Amino acid sequence: MNPKKDSDPSDLPRRGRPRVDQAGQAEQRILDAATATFLAQGFGRTTLDQIAEVARVSKTTLYSRFPTKEVLFAAVVSASVQTLQVQMNLTPTGGTLKERLIQAGIGLAAATLTPESIALMRVTSAETEAFPEVAREGFRIGFDACVHCIAECLAPTASAEAIAAVTPIAERFVEMALHPLYMHAFFGADLGYLRDRAVRDVAEVAEILLTTGH
Repeated sequence: MNPKKDSDPSDLPRRGRPRVDQAGQAEQRILDAATATFLAQGFGRTTLDQIAEVARVSKTTLYSRFPTKEVLFAAVVSASVQTLQVQMNLTPTGGTLKERLIQAGIGLAAATLTPESIALMRVTSAETEAFPEVAREGFRIGFDACVHCIAECLAPTASAEAIAAVTPIAERFVEMALHPLYMHAFFGADLGYLRDRAVRDVAEVAEILLTTGH
């Protein structure tokens, strides 16, 4: 699922209602259509009726799965994060805690400093004033996913207890190393430059966190 920020949902093909054997694809079509439409128009200007038309599903089908626009937007963010997690495939090869943190941080920066990810972040942040709950939920989903990704790479085992123990470090790391880069990206900084800069920033933040405490 790789919609472009300036995509026009009206450009997507419409071929009537799906056949019975395509019914299982309805939810994915809804998510694809919703992602494209939210990115093109923003949350406020998008309606569920528009998404049903673009997805080529009935309103009943859409509302039975996503009863409100807020629920659908949260599902879009969650689906995008899940796709991102598959693409990230962060698997530090070992080493000290600091070395694993640097490996994971550089990988996460490379995976998230992309046009698609930044476009979704912009849509989420743009709704803060008009739809604060939507913005908070979108931020929470994305932030929690980044933190969990880092924590998994830092934890010595995959147990819930081990991941919980390193989560505070992961949270501070995301806030200090990645969020400043995202802010630069929001205002048009070159993403290639930011990915290169992340190599330096990640190492500096890892040094601060693991040397001075958190």
